[in-house]
Amino acid sequence: MSSVRVAVKHNGGVIVFVNDSWLDCVSLWKQSTDGTRLWLQFQRSGAAQLFLAVVYAPPKGSPYADESLFDNIAAEVSMIQDLGGNILLAGDFNARTSAANDYVDSHYFADHMPDMLPLRNDFPEVLPERHNSNNRGLKG
Repeated sequence: MSSVRVAVKHNGGVIVFVNDSWLDCVSLWKQSTDGTRLWLQFQRSGAAQLFLAVVYAPPKGSPYADESLFDNIAAEVSMIQDLGGNILLAGDFNARTSAANDYVDSHYFADHMPDMLPLRNDFPEVLPERHNSNNRGLKG
């Protein structure tokens, strides 16, 4: 297995492992200078292009946080759409939901996308209590 690594700072960056059987059809499309994004382009003959973004978004309040990160990702996505490629975003976005649910409510699908997925009727209305890494209880 081969790897592509971007680590501009000693405290962060992203890494991607690519199986040797894919090496002939993967290339580095773009990388950010701050180590937060790495874009790979996959192209096999007869298949649509796939652009994979591996992202690390430093937490809000971090000295490495960049308010323009998501604007930069949106601009890169727009460039890829102009190229006609498919897009896959993956990584640690350090997303926070504040008081909102951190899951998709099954009623949303029923109300807005009834034909998209087969729905189960046994989704819990409330998530059970969970614990974060600081061992403080969180409600879903």
